[in-house]
Amino acid sequence: MNMKVCPKGHFYDGDTNVNCPVCEAEKRQGGAAEYGATEPVGGGYSAGGIDSVGETEPIGRNSNNYYYNEEETRPLGEQRGGFTDTKPPTRPFRDTGETMRYVDSSVPGADNYNDQTLPHSPGMVAGFTPVVGWLVCIEGPDRGHDYRIRTGYNHIGRAEHMDICIRGDKQISREKHALVAYDDTEKVFFFGPSDGKNIVRVNDKMVMVPTQLHAYDTVTVGTSKLIFVPLCGENFNWNE
Repeated sequence: MNMKVCPKGHFYDGDTNVNCPVCEAEKRQGGAAEYGATEPVGGGYSAGGIDSVGETEPIGRNSNNYYYNEEETRPLGEQRGGFTDTKPPTRPFRDTGETMRYVDSSVPGADNYNDQTLPHSPGMVAGFTPVVGWLVCIEGPDRGHDYRIRTGYNHIGRAEHMDICIRGDKQISREKHALVAYDDTEKVFFFGPSDGKNIVRVNDKMVMVPTQLHAYDTVTVGTSKLIFVPLCGENFNWNE
């Protein structure tokens, strides 16, 4: 991903957009841009909502030592106090999968973006995240594709940074529509809804809370139906 920032402070992918899509949409519509609205299941009404592209953070430092500097969001060339900007400031940033945020690495206790999240299981090591099972699409736009499940939470959505990215189904929300999880302590899998607009199902039955999965159960997300194939469980576990 070639992440860029426009003079108005919008972040966008330079590989897919020559100019900032938010600014271009505002010019055309005179308002907020719309990105990949999630379509309702079953039809009968229009999808009026828009997917979140990241809320604007207030100026100033928050409790997590992230901060936005007013000077960083001002268009180049704007006069401020008798001085003119000549180039945008450069600070390290991190793709958190949500909003791009700057960090002051000089602040004691500030989050180091290069740190890896340590595995919960004492038998695992950082960087070792083997597959523990699969979801295989048997119905829907991505029919025939398989998706790896790893230990812990696996968020499902259309966005590229999701753990399980189902790109072709527009009735799946961009971010955190649903999740599938594996607990290597109890050796069980669960599937349930997250922040998606449309209902998810296990074996064609609506689920409102995480539900335990068993081998060859089917899960429905948007218009996609996926079959669950476990690797780990009572007969095999990476910790052993």
